[in-house]
Amino acid sequence: MYKKLITSLLLLVTTVVLAQVGSVTISVFDEFSKKPLSATISIQGGKDEIFIGNGSILIPEIPTGNYNFKISAGGYDDGFLNDINVVPNQNLTFSIGLNKVATQIKEVTITKKVYKTTAESPISLRNITSEEVQKNAGSNRDVSKAILSFPGVGSTATFRNDLFIRGGSSAENKFYIDGIEVPVINHFQTQGASGGPRGIITVDFIKDVDFYSGAFPAKRNGVLSSLFEFNLKQARKDKLGYKAIVGLDDLQLMMDGPLSKDQSWSGLFSVRKSNLQLLFKGIGLPFLPSYYDATFKVSKKYKSGDELYFIGLGAKDQFEYNFDAKKTLYNLTLIDKLPNSPQWNYTVGAGYRHLVENGNWLFTLSRNMLDNQAIKYYRNIETPDNLLYNYQSREAENKLRIDRNFNWNDYQFSAGTNINFAKYTNDSTVKQVNQNSVDFDVINSELNLVQYGLYLQTAKKFLENKVQVSLGARLDASNYTNLTNNPLEQFSPRFSLNYKFAENWAFNFNTGIFYQLPAYTSLGLKLNDALVNENTLKYIRNAHLVGGLEFNGKDNLRITVEGYYKKYKNYPFSLRNQISLANLGGGFGVVGNEPVDSRGFGETYGFEILAQKRTLNNFYGIVAYTFGNSKFSNAAGDLLPSSWDSRHILSLTTGKYFNRNWNVGARFRLQSGLPETPYDLNRSALVNIWNIANGPVSNFAQLNTLRGNVAHQLDIRAEKKWIFSKWQFTFYMDVVNVYGSKNASNLPVVNLQRDASDNGIIANPNAPQDQQYYLLEVGESDRNMPLPYFGFIFEF
Repeated sequence: MYKKLITSLLLLVTTVVLAQVGSVTISVFDEFSKKPLSATISIQGGKDEIFIGNGSILIPEIPTGNYNFKISAGGYDDGFLNDINVVPNQNLTFSIGLNKVATQIKEVTITKKVYKTTAESPISLRNITSEEVQKNAGSNRDVSKAILSFPGVGSTATFRNDLFIRGGSSAENKFYIDGIEVPVINHFQTQGASGGPRGIITVDFIKDVDFYSGAFPAKRNGVLSSLFEFNLKQARKDKLGYKAIVGLDDLQLMMDGPLSKDQSWSGLFSVRKSNLQLLFKGIGLPFLPSYYDATFKVSKKYKSGDELYFIGLGAKDQFEYNFDAKKTLYNLTLIDKLPNSPQWNYTVGAGYRHLVENGNWLFTLSRNMLDNQAIKYYRNIETPDNLLYNYQSREAENKLRIDRNFNWNDYQFSAGTNINFAKYTNDSTVKQVNQNSVDFDVINSELNLVQYGLYLQTAKKFLENKVQVSLGARLDASNYTNLTNNPLEQFSPRFSLNYKFAENWAFNFNTGIFYQLPAYTSLGLKLNDALVNENTLKYIRNAHLVGGLEFNGKDNLRITVEGYYKKYKNYPFSLRNQISLANLGGGFGVVGNEPVDSRGFGETYGFEILAQKRTLNNFYGIVAYTFGNSKFSNAAGDLLPSSWDSRHILSLTTGKYFNRNWNVGARFRLQSGLPETPYDLNRSALVNIWNIANGPVSNFAQLNTLRGNVAHQLDIRAEKKWIFSKWQFTFYMDVVNVYGSKNASNLPVVNLQRDASDNGIIANPNAPQDQQYYLLEVGESDRNMPLPYFGFIFEF
């Protein structure tokens, strides 16, 4: 009996061990034409076995773990897939494009290319994989937070995604998913900018992200500071797979796999529900945000190589106050100031890629919509007399893009066009305190707008592939007014150069002029039945000059040094507060919903150093340093430090895989204090002012004359996997700001001194009403609280 039991247990253990294998299918294609290639694939640092195929190559029965794959094809630079986590009983599907070697020359050494660059963007382009995002300490599986490990990237707060890139505002960032523009990628996104407290995009569906901080390709319009190109992974080919995440901050269910018997149809599906309100309530924060979101991609692959796909993502956000939070001065002030701001948004789109003899066509059609609301009562007492503002607006866009890639002799060409039919509505009442006035706006806007653009870009290699040059240009226009309808006024040329002057060394350079139409909140502002800004707004202009050196060494090491200079013109300028809107966008609310003109100008400049080592021998790391200046004009036309003028940014990111499927990582970030505008406490204390502002008001006559505290924080992440015969279980913990650093803002916390009935105390109640003022209580901000996130991941 015991022998039978022991034999059965041994068979069970053997089955489990032997079954802890997965498989990987890699589709290999020409990066430019998208046509399938015959290729060979080898596992880096693994067995010497080579896998050969045409287009789609299967690598079967790989033991579970993390792997790097080398992909080679005759006449093409080698490609690499890094940090691929093989899961038991699953077939993972990836695709990779290889760049063609222009001319075959004897005895030419092709440098190992682990890090991505392109002809039009040989500089200021970083690529980050899904696995790198997920293991990045402090990011909590959020791409926007993982990008903070790279140079040139700053942020305003530990819990938000208000990214400012090379001194530009958070309104200057653009986002695309598989060629479809997605304007909203954050929950509770700041309208007129791009930040928010939590990302929407499901990181598990991402293959990788191309992050541009300059050298923008001509096919993308409206980019001033950064471009994010999210490339989604391919669904499994073997069967439907499932993944569930039970986290302290949210619950998420995912499914991917074939949707037809011939496996030509496949899909990715995700739904997520927030637990963030429970976490925030548990640690005593005064605001309780919650959200839902969903993502899908359905694609059809034809035998010809053509592909049809459908993409969608959307979110619904809700907000509550936590009146039970500890009644510190800081918490009370946040509750008084923050609006109740429900929001929903979606983007849906379709794309069709058609392969032809000399390249390919890509047609995309999409629609996106944002509904943004905000309501606020004085001291949150919901009576008609206490209503400060009731804001509701919608942005809807319908977009068509056509892109064509083709070769002519040794030249590569890209050309295309885009058109955008937009509708903006705003039905709001807003009371607000400005620099020299108190304004009561009744807004009833409806704006229909058409934008369009054309582009052409070409690239060629010279001098035995040592030099690669790219030239491009685009034209953009809008029917908004005569100031925006002439495309020649928005002529946008660009030039890039890559010179490999030694085996591991390259000099990279780019210059270009880029344009962006101001936000709909400014374009569509209508007061007294008139578009307030229609005779004053132009396209924002930004000229870039970027150059640097790149070193690619052994063991996946890359070092880059880049210098940049950006010069802004025609920036929207607030007529009421006499400041450039380039200083706004780092918090909750709306940017641009006021009278503005285009007198603003500015400049940013600095240099960046990056040393990066992708996973090799179970170790990875990034060291990034940025020195920068960011200045924008004031009312007198003088350049002053902007709200994003962080002189020094240092980021140290590292991690290691250990035995028994442990992965531990850490990130330390340090950012010098950001400029801040002091409060006018005498004006703030006036009863007529405080009762509308609901807090202290800024003195914009002293714009950014103060500096915040040096911001620094340590984030850690630990992850442990348990691998079974047909599924995988992972526990992770991510702690943001481990030691609870000092608040980055150096401004005082200001609120009312209150009587026993919790009412503000008026110092001179017998004075005329317009002279009465409150007694104020002034204190310091609370320290930033450590934010712990942990959860469990189940993969089948």
